[in-house]
Amino acid sequence: MPRLPILSNESNATICLPDSSLPTFYMEDYTVLGLRVGNLDVAVRLLEKNGIGIFKNPGYSELSIEHRDQIPHIIQLLNANDISCVIADIVEQVYQG
Repeated sequence: MPRLPILSNESNATICLPDSSLPTFYMEDYTVLGLRVGNLDVAVRLLEKNGIGIFKNPGYSELSIEHRDQIPHIIQLLNANDISCVIADIVEQVYQG
């Protein structure tokens, strides 16, 4: 099942991906999309309460996504509960050397 990282808007920290997550070769910018939310703790509790699986990793969490149509529902659920939510690139400064 695909996973979607979720991070706090307030945090300037970026996540550290395991080497296995990076492609062997790429020629363009490397992007990982995730959700940035206003209040991470409240957002995670709300999503868990609504049956969304959460996987906790050091420094960030990931949502278990069963199908892509679920993503707009998740964003609407967060916004309906006054939790700001945007889809954004969550990985910065990836360089192919």
